[in-house]
Amino acid sequence: MSQILTIADLKDLARRRVPKMFFDYADSGSWTESTYRANEEDFQKIKFRQRVLVDMDNRSLASTMIGEKVSMPVALAPTGMTGMQHANGEMLAAQAAEEFGVPFTLSTMSICSIEDVASVTTKPFWFQLYVLRDKDFVLNLIDRAKAAKCSALVLTLDLQILGQRHKDIRNGLSAPPKLTLTNIFDMAIRPRWCAAMAGTKRRTFRNIVGHAKGVGNMASLASWTTEQFDLHLSWKDVAWIKERWGGKLILKG
Repeated sequence: MSQILTIADLKDLARRRVPKMFFDYADSGSWTESTYRANEEDFQKIKFRQRVLVDMDNRSLASTMIGEKVSMPVALAPTGMTGMQHANGEMLAAQAAEEFGVPFTLSTMSICSIEDVASVTTKPFWFQLYVLRDKDFVLNLIDRAKAAKCSALVLTLDLQILGQRHKDIRNGLSAPPKLTLTNIFDMAIRPRWCAAMAGTKRRTFRNIVGHAKGVGNMASLASWTTEQFDLHLSWKDVAWIKERWGGKLILKG
């Protein structure tokens, strides 16, 4: 594709270059995907308000978000496994966001770690946090985000129970991914993706593996993850997280 003019162009390019299991992960929702579709429909309703006979010189979309200057009032939302869409994906996305002048939010479930992203950026980014049963791990994540000088903590409130993602089940997306003949072939016909992934050391959940108790590899990660989401999430959790963090806190969900 010589020219990328729209988000649809980017989506088509990703569909061709990224193995199906990882593309479907980003381009889908859980259960019937009704919320996913509703979100897209809601964004379609947003229109620019036209004004005529006004001075258009020096027009700007610049604004502020939580006191930070931004080139336009949007931010890159946290997306798990971005590093499987493209090698070092979170690091590259953070650099792109910094260059454009909008906030980047790193997911707890990222492939590149907090420290990886901090090593390639010069401006503070945001970090998204889940409330998990392993409170020592959560505290450690908060402290790592503070050490990386993240400018905001984004606390996810609406994932106490993992939703079933039908496409992920059909594609065998797991930790580690199931290497079926279909998936192996699907990756093999995308040599650019394979070469990039072979050339990076970042192919696991680096915020978690080696940091959470008992999680030393991808095999132990799957069982740990399914047991970690806290059904008892409440405003009390928001209070102690806010106190531990001591900075700007964004509630998401």
